[in-house]
Amino acid sequence: MITRIRRLPAPRAASLLLLFTLVGCGADDGAGPSADKPAPRVSASGSPESSPSPTSSVNEDGTAKAGTKAKLGEPTLLSYEGATKAGILEVTVTGIEKGSKEDVAPLGLKGDAKKMTPYYVRSTIKNAGENDLSHAAVDPPGGLLDDGTAARQLLLIGTFAPCDSYPKTKSFPPGASYETCAPVFADPGTEVTGAVWTGQGYPDFPPSSGVTWTP
Repeated sequence: MITRIRRLPAPRAASLLLLFTLVGCGADDGAGPSADKPAPRVSASGSPESSPSPTSSVNEDGTAKAGTKAKLGEPTLLSYEGATKAGILEVTVTGIEKGSKEDVAPLGLKGDAKKMTPYYVRSTIKNAGENDLSHAAVDPPGGLLDDGTAARQLLLIGTFAPCDSYPKTKSFPPGASYETCAPVFADPGTEVTGAVWTGQGYPDFPPSSGVTWTP
């Protein structure tokens, strides 16, 4: 079963849910969807600069097609589709950090969850189009396990200091960018080695049908 995650306003005390994250979510965003195109990129000399391209083919507007495989650290243009807003995002997965069980000990994990290892998928997301995406529900890239499946994602209602995943799109006009993080888990014997973007304009499943980033 595909599980969609919706981030909710954060109370003071953090609570959590462990879910298989195979899709992104689009909550009510405000204005209706409309077509978008990348904002022009200009080099220091004043001439147009080509948009960064992933390793596979791209759409006419420069965005990555479903199934694109990019490299960690490579800026990748994505066609974003939320419930009521659409646009173009430039997503850069800046790092994948292995956490420790001590990081999540205060969260009171139970059962098999206590055996899992947390990882933090860090990325920068930029509004690279011409549409205002303020208040859009943009889920960050999730984790990709070494076997090509999606990592379990930790859904937090509240704050989690090692990996701040709280949405930062209250004001997200063209050209704006922000840093974000997705806390994910790896079962014993597996590792998070890449990142994945599914849903939000791309197929929900399997992970390989979205956009992936690997070393």
